[in-house]
Amino acid sequence: MRVIASSRFLRRARRLKPPRDELLRAALRRFAANPRDPLLRPHKLKGELGDYWAFSVDDDLRVLFRWDGDVCFLVGIGTHDEVY
Repeated sequence: MRVIASSRFLRRARRLKPPRDELLRAALRRFAANPRDPLLRPHKLKGELGDYWAFSVDDDLRVLFRWDGDVCFLVGIGTHDEVY
């Protein structure tokens, strides 16, 4: 599996303050090792975002991504309300 981050994702990730920046790094390492890790709570989205998936970094912070074969594109990051 390859993971590619969009420029939008990278911009938003750089703005995170501690401890969320550290939690994101840990979640991304966990995701790279196992994208279906139950601790990340990965889930497919519905409706307008039906082509996307999300996983949790903490109680409110989510990473939005999509699959294209075995390539994962990280497209967004934000709070639950910002992402959905």
